[in-house]
Amino acid sequence: MRLIRGLGFALLAGALMLGGPSDLWAGSLVLEAEVMESSAGVAVPGTGSAQVRTAVLHHKHERDQAAFAEWLRGHQSGAVSFVVSDGSSHQAILHRLKHCFGRGLLLYTDGVALAEKAVIRLELPVAP
Repeated sequence: MRLIRGLGFALLAGALMLGGPSDLWAGSLVLEAEVMESSAGVAVPGTGSAQVRTAVLHHKHERDQAAFAEWLRGHQSGAVSFVVSDGSSHQAILHRLKHCFGRGLLLYTDGVALAEKAVIRLELPVAP
């Protein structure tokens, strides 16, 4: 039993050090996602000049497909952060699209435009 526990720990430590399907750092699942479709800002009535932007995302790398799909199924909707190509970080809500397998709808208010085929780095919170 001690050997099995030791092997399990060694595998987990190795996966974290080498990086597996995605990286797990400080309670976050970090992976690259590709923008399939996005919208310009849409004004929200009653909020002054606030605008909401949207983007439909899927995993960029096949190795991340299972982890991304599992996160979406487990969270349905949640606060996330994403980093764009210029290195700037933004806050958003990622919502699972139940009938579009492995796809999420990113909702955010920052002025950054996400072009079709753009690659972003998603930081998804995971339960401790």
